[in-house]
Amino acid sequence: MTTASESEAGHADDVAELLALVARQLDLRMPEIVREMRDLLASRIDDLGGDPQLVEMLQASIEGNVTTICHILANHIDLDSLQPTTAAVEYAARLAQRDVPLSALTRAYYLGQSMFLRLGMDEAERLGVADRVKIDVVREIADVVHRYIDWILQLVTGVHEQERRRWWSTRATLNASIILKVLRGDSLPIRGFASETGYTLAQAHLGVMAWSDVDAEEAARQHEIDVLLRRLATVVRSPTPPLITAVDRSTAWAWFGAPLLDAGVLAQVEELVATVPGVRIALGEPGHEVEGFRRTHEQAAIARLVALSSPRYRDRVVVSYADPQVALVQLLTKDATATATWVREVLGDYAGAGEHARSMRETVAAYYAADKNAVRAAEHLGVHRNTVRQRVDRFEGSVGARGVDPLQVALALRIYDDLLLDSGDPRPS
Repeated sequence: MTTASESEAGHADDVAELLALVARQLDLRMPEIVREMRDLLASRIDDLGGDPQLVEMLQASIEGNVTTICHILANHIDLDSLQPTTAAVEYAARLAQRDVPLSALTRAYYLGQSMFLRLGMDEAERLGVADRVKIDVVREIADVVHRYIDWILQLVTGVHEQERRRWWSTRATLNASIILKVLRGDSLPIRGFASETGYTLAQAHLGVMAWSDVDAEEAARQHEIDVLLRRLATVVRSPTPPLITAVDRSTAWAWFGAPLLDAGVLAQVEELVATVPGVRIALGEPGHEVEGFRRTHEQAAIARLVALSSPRYRDRVVVSYADPQVALVQLLTKDATATATWVREVLGDYAGAGEHARSMRETVAAYYAADKNAVRAAEHLGVHRNTVRQRVDRFEGSVGARGVDPLQVALALRIYDDLLLDSGDPRPS
């Protein structure tokens, strides 16, 4: 005869096995869960989105946390034996360096907790067991998730606060504090800004963002970027030292007073930046007074976003907002998924990888650029005119009843080159 204690122990074993099953099912869906949670947090919390590098770090942090929770559920691990994931710790530190408030990080964890609980309950609901057993499984999932979030939040809160005190205690961040006030539009006397930073707002400004794409020892990389920016001041003929502030371990913002930036100077800028491997810069356009100080910085931020998100610019060490394509690409990357969907609708089977699709896109682009003149397109491509006509006929035939709008096709081909990889997937924005 089974005793009450034996029955209870058996029930606990059953729940433990079911928790492990739920954890395995969630683990199988890990890429999908991480991607959906990343998109949710980046869209719901403004401070966490908008920068591809921060979004990439957010994704790594989410993956580390979700993996750990699944590990706890599957193996009944005690929190006291855990260590926080490196990605979670590094992300908290980077947010502190960017002056992202702790409240944004806390909200991200609670939103992530809600989403994970929903997913866990969905998996529990699929279990072919009695309702009372399902209820116990859900309770265990909720208990594990709540305890884990409480534990990890205490840790990352400490990291965030410690890093913020350390980072914002330096002279660079004293500059950063007053710069952020100007960028936010706070009222600030021009003379007061000059006395605090040594840089006057009563002049023309060139905004620059410099960052590193490679791992390096923190102090050495910051020093490299600082030296590069000061050398850059000479190249752009700035009569006074630049205003430079470190944003995080591998990123700096700068402004150059009374700059010269023509085609010849831009070429010299590219030559100089190319001498520092791994460092890239984004340029705004010169602007005047306080409003120009803000606008040239915004333009540099747009150019940096394009440099990080567009295949056309990913290998360039200098990306300038003055490039006529940059503003267009930035607008399109605001919703890269919707843009990619539209491109696929217009280009059909030829919005994809492979030499056949590539040559078709190249031929169609040349044909419409030549005002539908197959002879000129053939001369441009170095192929026979009949080859051009055959490829165009196949493309137009694949479009079907929708018909061909040359302007739409030309734009879709341009967007494909600017935003899409050979796989046809949009790059992260």
